[in-house]
Amino acid sequence: MTRKTTLAIAAAFIIAGIGGAPALSQGGKQQANGHGQLDSARQFSFSAQRRADGTVTGNATLVNPEFTGANGHSPYQLQIDISCMHVVGNIAVFGGTTKRTNDPSLVDAVFFSVQDNGEPGAGKDKISRVFFWDDDPTTTGDPQACLLTGPNDFPLETIQAGNIQVKN
Repeated sequence: MTRKTTLAIAAAFIIAGIGGAPALSQGGKQQANGHGQLDSARQFSFSAQRRADGTVTGNATLVNPEFTGANGHSPYQLQIDISCMHVVGNIAVFGGTTKRTNDPSLVDAVFFSVQDNGEPGAGKDKISRVFFWDDDPTTTGDPQACLLTGPNDFPLETIQAGNIQVKN
């Protein structure tokens, strides 16, 4: 795989594949938020909610001091506008667009997932690595593809610090 499709970045997110879309609750009460540290360096924060009209709004920030982007800047930084969220039990899958990054080669739709395993979050909650739509700078992926993923499509890693909360 290329550097663009698998990055060891802040929330250390990776998407393994896209499966069938499970049923969604459109009640306007779904929300997920969290912050923390995946390992000794990678940090993340995110917040998203489904509004009563079914739309999703939110954002995520990822920082990885151990990764240098295509333009040579370190630490790698990524800000995401979240526009898709799909919650199944204690797992939330997100899709969004790159709002700001210090790596101009990573500007496509981006996806990740989280798992809330209760309190305290550190040592229990999990987060995936990120996935960018593809390696083609002439195409733009659709963040709504997050609705096509199942709760087990993303390899998850246990966070070392912080807390993740998923409410369905």
